[in-house]
Amino acid sequence: MYRKILVPLDGSEAAEAIIPHVANLAKYDGAQVIFAQVIEPATRSGIINIEQDQEVTFKPQKIDEAKNYLTRWQEQFAQDGLSADILLLRGVAVDAILHAIEQMDIDVLAFTSQGRSGLKKAIYGSVSAALLNRAPCPMLVADSKTKVSLKTNNRILVPLDGSKESEKILSHVQHIAQLYEAKLILVRVVRSASYKAAFVNLDKEIKEEVVPEHLLSQLGKHQELEKIKEAKKYLLNWKSQFQEQGIDVEVNLLYGQPIDSILAVAERSEADLVAMTSQAKAGLDEFLYGSVASGLLNRLGRPMFIIHEGKIPVRNFA
Repeated sequence: MYRKILVPLDGSEAAEAIIPHVANLAKYDGAQVIFAQVIEPATRSGIINIEQDQEVTFKPQKIDEAKNYLTRWQEQFAQDGLSADILLLRGVAVDAILHAIEQMDIDVLAFTSQGRSGLKKAIYGSVSAALLNRAPCPMLVADSKTKVSLKTNNRILVPLDGSKESEKILSHVQHIAQLYEAKLILVRVVRSASYKAAFVNLDKEIKEEVVPEHLLSQLGKHQELEKIKEAKKYLLNWKSQFQEQGIDVEVNLLYGQPIDSILAVAERSEADLVAMTSQAKAGLDEFLYGSVASGLLNRLGRPMFIIHEGKIPVRNFA
C-alpha cells in the first residue's frame, strides 16, 4: 500500500503534468499526497567571503510564493476528496528531495522528466536524471508531454528479462492491478540485431520457421530456438500465477531491440502504464534498464512506474 506520495514541483506546467496520474493513484489507494518545492539559496554558487557570509540566505519572497503555490494544489486536491499536505524544502534540489524521502518514509516519488524551458529546463532535467538514479523508493515518472488518460492504469505493461531483479516489480504491479482491476501485459524480448520488433505466436508450437533463416545462421539454430522456447515457458508460468490471483494477464514474446519491441507492444495493447525494474542483468546480458528506461520515457507517451534493483516489495502487500 502506498501511504505517502511525494510530488516535487518547480512551478511549471511541465512539472505539473504528473499531478493527474498522482491523483489517480491516490484516489484508488487512499494515499497522502505531499506537494513539495525546493527553495534554493539566494546565491547558488560563488566565492564565499569568510568575514561577511555567516549563513546561507533564502529570499522570504520565494518562500511565500512557494507556499501559496503549493497550497493551491493542496486545496484543489481537498475539493476532490483527496488528502494532501505541502512541504517546503531548502538547499540543493536533489539532496533536499532525497533527504525528505528518507526522513518522511515516502512510499512513491512522482515527477516529470522535464521541467521549465530554456536553461531552467536543463537544470530540472538534471534533477530528474539524478532522482531516477538515486531515489530509494518506487517512482511514478512521466514525460512532460504525456497525455492524461481517463483510463490510466487499466492496462499495465511489464517488461521482464527472466532475471530475479526484473521480477522485483511484480509485487508492485500486482498491487496496482488489484486496485484498478487492471490487465497485466507481460513482455519478454529475445535480443536480435537483425530486427526491431517481431512478435512470436505463442499459440503455436515454436519450430525452426518461427525465426528467420538468416537469424538462425547467425546465432545458431538450436541455441536460438531454445532461447525462444525458454522465454515462452517463462511468460506462460507467470501468466498462470497471476491468473490464480484473479488477475487478467496477456503475454507477448518478441525478438528484436528492447526499446522498439516494448514500444510495439505498448501501441498494440494500448497500455497506459509501463512498470519496470531499473536494472537487471549485468554485462552482455543486460536488458533492463539504464538507457532502455530513458529511451522508453522519451518515446512512450505514457507514465512509467520504476523501482531500482534490490528494493523491497511494496509495503503491507498481502
